[in-house]
Amino acid sequence: MSRTLTEKLLDRAATGETIAGSQWREVRPDLVLGHDATIALIVDRIARHGHPLANPERLFLVADHFAPPSTVDRANILRRFLDFVEGSGLLEAGGTLEMMQGICHQVLVESPRCVPGSVIVGADSHTTMAGALGTFATGLGSTDILAVLLTGRTWLAVPPSIRVDCEGGLPPWLRGKDLALWLLGQHGEAGARGAALEFHGSGVPMDGRLTLCNMAVELGASSGVWVPDAITRAWCSARGPDGWPAELSLHDLQPDPDAEYLARHSLQLDTLAPQLAAPYSPANVHPVTELVGEKVHQVFIGSCAGGRLEELGDAARLLAGHRVPPLLKLVVTPSSTAVYKAALKRGYIETLLDAGAVVTNPSCGACGGIDKGLVAAGEVCLSTSNRNFRGRMGDKDARVFLGSGLVAAATALTGRITDPREVLA
Repeated sequence: MSRTLTEKLLDRAATGETIAGSQWREVRPDLVLGHDATIALIVDRIARHGHPLANPERLFLVADHFAPPSTVDRANILRRFLDFVEGSGLLEAGGTLEMMQGICHQVLVESPRCVPGSVIVGADSHTTMAGALGTFATGLGSTDILAVLLTGRTWLAVPPSIRVDCEGGLPPWLRGKDLALWLLGQHGEAGARGAALEFHGSGVPMDGRLTLCNMAVELGASSGVWVPDAITRAWCSARGPDGWPAELSLHDLQPDPDAEYLARHSLQLDTLAPQLAAPYSPANVHPVTELVGEKVHQVFIGSCAGGRLEELGDAARLLAGHRVPPLLKLVVTPSSTAVYKAALKRGYIETLLDAGAVVTNPSCGACGGIDKGLVAAGEVCLSTSNRNFRGRMGDKDARVFLGSGLVAAATALTGRITDPREVLA
């Protein structure tokens, strides 16, 4: 029987237990992702259960939401999370704890523990981002994660797949964020509900692929997976000798040629304009040309969807030798310490500081309305993050637009929503 890549990945992790007449099957995840905000919700229930964790060596836990905590309440949540880690036997068993090293999704894909071909579940909806490396990665609620921690298994429905062919190459004004927003504008927040997105094409670099898979969940998808190619293999191998398993070939991670898809979408990369999502939905998408000129009070470059080296580099190139308008707040939050260090070495951070930016420590920060860059009533923010729902980044009467790092940098340069094609040399 012909299979999509998602079907192949879930078949490999299946235990053999199924529900007759349905697509539900029991799987044993290779890795379980969790962070301080969600794991802390189930610590007491784990303690009441009174049994050790089923597979502590498979846990990948990150302190990223309250890192460092900005209120006493958040300090207590972080303490509860760390006490759980200390008493769980996780570290002794070979599990992972990353303390304030960045956003869990970015820290995960930087780790060789995130292996192409694996199945990953996480206590956060944007776990889908790891699919850019050729994994099946999906977010679960805290109660489902509790069951995984106690049993080492979970039940997943094998979703139908929607194939997305990215054809051609990206022009200099376009990024993966524009592709994600275009899909949202065309198909809406429920456009892939109950399905898996399967991306094909070699014209999008890894940072853009990570953004697309990250925002698959904004389309309602249960997962997003990029069919691995030479770009995937090179990126994974650069993480170290274990970054790409020696026994794994690219052929092992391809869908069957005659696999059946729920739908097929084609993106002609060289024909798209930069995109922007207006308040209050990531699917309220327009070409940036329709929104140029609106004054903004803050530009935020960060989050697991837009705080990588690509966004920081784009901002540094456009802002080099310039200063942002006096009343504009430019907040830059690298998505991980590794990204921060790479940006330092390339001179991006110094350039951004010289331009008037504040650079915060890597964390979720302003994206989830946590700290370090919240917006006030009446303010307009242009953000590289993944959601712009009312109240998401601060006051419910603030307005947040979503765009690429290039659109964000061009807007920071002028203080108004700006098409990057106007300022690119």
